[in-house]
Parts: sequence; C-alpha cells; structure tokens
Amino acid sequence: MFNFSISWLIFWMKGRVEVDNQSVRSRIPRLLLWVFPYALISKDIALSDIKSTSIKGKNQFFPLLLGLILIVLGALSAMNKGLAIGILAIIIGLILGIAGFKARLTIETATGRFNIDVPASQKEVLFKIEREIQNRQKQPEPKIKENQVLEEL
Repeated sequence: MFNFSISWLIFWMKGRVEVDNQSVRSRIPRLLLWVFPYALISKDIALSDIKSTSIKGKNQFFPLLLGLILIVLGALSAMNKGLAIGILAIIIGLILGIAGFKARLTIETATGRFNIDVPASQKEVLFKIEREIQNRQKQPEPKIKENQVLEEL
C-alpha cells in the first residue's frame, strides 16, 4: 500500500494506491481550487489490463500565476504598513506557486488511461508504484489446485 500527499496546501490529506497480484486499487481525494475536498475517486484496474505506465512532470499555469501575483501583492503590502498581511500573502503565494509543479503517473489500459497527480516532492512514491506494477506483471499468478482449498479447510 502506498500513501501520498495530494497537495502542498492540504498536506495531511492522503491518497492511497494498493497493488496486488490481480489489480491496482486507488482511492484519491479530489480538491476544488487546491483547498476544498469535494470527492473521492475510487478506481480498480485489473493488472492484466494494464498496457503501460509512465511518469512525467506536469506544470500547471494557473497556480503558478496566482502564486506569483500573491507574492508581488504581499511584497507591496509588506513595504507599506501591512507587514503581517504582506508576509501571509507571500507565504500563501509561495505555497500556491509550488503547488503548480506536479508529477503524474499515467496508467494506460485498453479502455483508456488513468492519471494520478501528486506534488513534485512525492514523485518517488510514483516510481515505487510503477516498479511494483511492473514487478507484479512479471510474476506468474499462483496456481491453485482444485482440491487445495478443501484440503486447507
């Protein structure tokens, strides 16, 4: 089981991906405006249906722009009399700007593709998930004899 943060702003909210011999199960919260959780996306993908996986960096323009604007406004406010508000705006701007840098794991299947987006700092978790999927696809499924279940009971 792999747990990862889904956002820089809400770092305590975690997504989860489980890889076993038969499927890849994901439970990932979705955020509205990078702050408000509004849904939980659950997806089960059979391991035999996965054609390929890839990891890429992703840059989102809007959070970068919004973060830059908040940093500039915070600096202008800090130079005037609103030092506390200026520093707060700079901190929020930095966090929003950093949130624009993401990593994406794309899982290609016969029916389409499924994307898992995480902050750039969590990219190592995506590499672990990809390695686990590839290792599980290489391993043969354990064969169960017809009477093995009855013998174990």
